[in-house]
Amino acid sequence: MRFREFESRVEKLPAFNINDVRKFDPGFHRPQLNYWQDRGYIRPLAGGYYMLADQPVTEAFLFMMANKLYAPSYVSLESALAYYQIIPESVLGVTSISSRKTQQFESDWGSFSYRSVKPVYMFGYQVVEISSQRKFAIARLEKAVLDYLYLHPEIQAAADFEGLRWRRTELQTLVESALLGTYLDIFDKQALAKRVEHLMRYLDA
Repeated sequence: MRFREFESRVEKLPAFNINDVRKFDPGFHRPQLNYWQDRGYIRPLAGGYYMLADQPVTEAFLFMMANKLYAPSYVSLESALAYYQIIPESVLGVTSISSRKTQQFESDWGSFSYRSVKPVYMFGYQVVEISSQRKFAIARLEKAVLDYLYLHPEIQAAADFEGLRWRRTELQTLVESALLGTYLDIFDKQALAKRVEHLMRYLDA
């Protein structure tokens, strides 16, 4: 297969691996990918995935790849908090939640990191659609906050949030959020509820 034909097949995908290629060319040989990589036509991404060399690497692209590299998963924790402008700086790489074991993939754009939770806690995310072929799953603000608190038991007081530098103004919506209470009931964890109380005291300070 010539590269131009290959490019026309994969250009609508955010990225591809050998299994994606063999769906339209069952006899495709992996060394061809190495050859195109050496020629500068494609670039390795992470976890056996590749991208076209001229693919723009945006936040949305990295979020899509985070979902694709390790499924089921959704973007959450620091990456989601930065997306909602709760933390003041952008986060290198992408942090996600998955029902599979904790995992991490390295790339030229930082780490794709996945924290493990029970399958019952895989809820509270939305799908952001860029186009019919491009979309990503990301935690809603309430769930991103609860995911973070759930996985950080060292938070024991309202003062602990000072070190996190979470923006109070952007978090004020949580004070009246019925969704936060609904999600907290699903977790059904007393220790998590206590951390949420600390968060509310931090917001009231």
